[in-house]
Amino acid sequence: MEEIAIELKKIYKKYKLYSKPTDRLKEAVNIFGGSYHTDFFALKDVSLNVKKGETLGIIGKNGSGKSTLLKIITGVLTQTDGDRLVNGQISALLELGTGFNPEYTGIENIYLNGTMRGFSKEEMNSKLEQIIEFADIGEFIHQPVKTYSSGMFARLAFSVMISFKPEILIVDEALSVGDVFFQQKCNRYMKEEMSDITKLLVTHDLSSIANMADRVIVLSNGEIVFEGDPLKGIEYYTKSVHSEVFKANSETNSLALELNKETSIPLNWIPVNEESLGGAQEVIIKALDFSVNSEKYKGYISANDLVEIDMLIEAHKTTDELIVGYLVNDKYGNAIFGENTTGSNIFSGSVTKGKSYLVKLQFRWPEIQENEYFVTLGLGEGFHEMQHTIQCWAHNVIQLKNIVFTSIHAIFNNKIEHVAIEEL
Repeated sequence: MEEIAIELKKIYKKYKLYSKPTDRLKEAVNIFGGSYHTDFFALKDVSLNVKKGETLGIIGKNGSGKSTLLKIITGVLTQTDGDRLVNGQISALLELGTGFNPEYTGIENIYLNGTMRGFSKEEMNSKLEQIIEFADIGEFIHQPVKTYSSGMFARLAFSVMISFKPEILIVDEALSVGDVFFQQKCNRYMKEEMSDITKLLVTHDLSSIANMADRVIVLSNGEIVFEGDPLKGIEYYTKSVHSEVFKANSETNSLALELNKETSIPLNWIPVNEESLGGAQEVIIKALDFSVNSEKYKGYISANDLVEIDMLIEAHKTTDELIVGYLVNDKYGNAIFGENTTGSNIFSGSVTKGKSYLVKLQFRWPEIQENEYFVTLGLGEGFHEMQHTIQCWAHNVIQLKNIVFTSIHAIFNNKIEHVAIEEL
């Protein structure tokens, strides 16, 4: 019988929510037991077993209960109800800064963490070179960690954590602030060097989950809604997210899209000049609207901003293999980055001949050189990322000025986050 590393039985975590601070005081002094709060369950009836040596992926939207679940497993939080059993020493990277003194140098914090975990100075001396080499932050190891970028901090924190050779390793999104090369280095190390260690991974990088996890759970509103094969779990999560996007569009866009009676284009949208279009044009882009971080574009964009593009498209053929994508070029016409729904593991869309649709596209802007950039929007037809029919290219229809606020390594995390196609 395989040994269990983590066992949770009917875990609940309840919080009392007060509409204003004085309600908390009123409830405390009320001798008649009156209630001034509402109950909020961050976790509801969560039962889970994790075997020793197993890698469990945990996915779900922000606010679904992932971090609360991990904090209960690590003992940072106490469950309101239910039983928790952990069989093994845990090393967790839940929040950057935990266990580090910002005034201390990287070296000093390495020894501080070792002392907190019960290691002697001699034991830490033997680990020091390995930690410094894996973190690879150069001379910053001798500087106070308050001067570190979030990526450098993640490098040091992860390097310290794995040096203690835990029996259970828990990582919650903290590595997402690091550059893509360090993320790959960490994933490779966990997969190859820590294959016998129980691992719990929380990340929005679904490809990492697919490559590393033996099993996946999907959390939604504090409940486990899926448990099983990683690829099936990713499919379940992706479809549920997009179903919500479709629902949101059907509730809001039908009211917001007032069409110009002469052009049949939404008011205040940008018509796409036919001269900028290329491709077979059996499905074409008629007009577009875009925003940055859900606000009107203010004349600049920077790393990690959310780009949201709405497209009005017309279908002159029926297909259930519609691909949506974008390409960003610099002012010299050089392709800098881009992505499509097939490359981002998002299902193909369906359109019917003679009908119009609203396509909603979202992606994160990566950290790139300060310059002027132009966005080309594309529609394709097929199932393969590289081999498909180009139905429509709308060349350089959006111009953006990139502003650089930081100087850390470039992060190309520009996968399409959401795509929704709604018939109008």
